[in-house]
Amino acid sequence: MPDHTLHGNNERCPACELRQEAVDRSMILRPKIKCQVCDGTGLLPLSTAEIVRRTCEEARRIYWPQFEARIAVLTTENQTNG
Repeated sequence: MPDHTLHGNNERCPACELRQEAVDRSMILRPKIKCQVCDGTGLLPLSTAEIVRRTCEEARRIYWPQFEARIAVLTTENQTNG
């Protein structure tokens, strides 16, 4: 069971966000907002499958182009040396 409090394992609760807009944001200690959707945490946990899907999508976006670039450089070097 993933920890929904970790970054990326949750989404913000839209019901709490709407309620937060009405609360005075200048106070440091804000009153706790009662919410039936997220039980007042402000976070909606994602399923394990959704966490894995998002992680893979991010890895494809960030790491895969770099991996292909390294392979292209190695292939070019091998063709010129060999």
